[in-house]
Amino acid sequence: MKTLLSVVIVLVVASLAAQGVTEPAGLHKRSVTEKDLFDFVWVADPELSPDGTRVAFTRVSVDEKRTGYETSIWTAAANGNEAPVRMTNGKHDAQPRWSPDGKYLVLARGGDKDETGKPNPPQLAMLSLAGGEARTITELPKGASNPVWSPDGKRIAFLSSTTQEDIQKDQRKKNAAKAADTKASDGEHESDVHVISRAEYRSNDQGYLDPKRHVHIWMLQAPTTSDELISPVQLTSGNFDEREVVWSRDGTRIYFLTDRVDEPYFEVPSTDIYSVFRGWKHRKARNRSHAHRRSGPQPRWPQAGLPRLPCEAHPFLFAARPLAYGCGAGCKTD
Repeated sequence: MKTLLSVVIVLVVASLAAQGVTEPAGLHKRSVTEKDLFDFVWVADPELSPDGTRVAFTRVSVDEKRTGYETSIWTAAANGNEAPVRMTNGKHDAQPRWSPDGKYLVLARGGDKDETGKPNPPQLAMLSLAGGEARTITELPKGASNPVWSPDGKRIAFLSSTTQEDIQKDQRKKNAAKAADTKASDGEHESDVHVISRAEYRSNDQGYLDPKRHVHIWMLQAPTTSDELISPVQLTSGNFDEREVVWSRDGTRIYFLTDRVDEPYFEVPSTDIYSVFRGWKHRKARNRSHAHRRSGPQPRWPQAGLPRLPCEAHPFLFAARPLAYGCGAGCKTD
């Protein structure tokens, strides 16, 4: 009898399986696996519009071939009552920044791969919220990123590791291509040999680091027409990188962070705040303040007042350890 009952149970289970009967949703649980990463979608770099009604952000997902990530610019209502809307069609769009009047978005757009299979560096692109696709507004050999609008919306500061030699070399290549001079173009071949002379020589994001190449601040006049391509101007130079650019309220100065140490990983961590006039070109920035290594977001001006110096009554705000500093002997006034 028991044998017969067992046979009946087996037959019923097999019949249900054959008919496609499955367990109710929610009963079956499993652990997260590494393949679930392919289905992840997340957002980054939110930017609130000047009127506070919309938020621009970067949407990140895995590409169809599952070999990398795709990023695109989206906007959503700040109150959450509307579905997000995709604004760009590029596969590597990021860093959206609102113009002060809220009519444009400037962003960093990654390029496709070149003839050698290497990805082209990102360039700045501008998107009109009145309609249309974003258009590229820079053509620097080493790309452009981290755009920041001036308060009046007439200029855009950004970062690039391009040098004047890069621009000259790129122009020679273009001239050779127009003249169909392949010999002149081939003579500019870059060696792929890396000479290691520093403790930090490679980055997970950038690959091998070039100690002779540094990220500097550039400035571009905001284009007013769709076919206008304006050449940017390099504001800073030297043997150190700059980052986290902030315009002063009146738009006359640009503040930024930098580590003025040749090999900072051998020194006590520190960060300096420098400033440069927007009209300066290839001049050394002036040291404005000193603080320990930052642990928070980039510097921001206070909501009230128009400070001229970080050490005056209206301080220049930043996150640091310790979270206070005074005006030392090295702080100068105009």
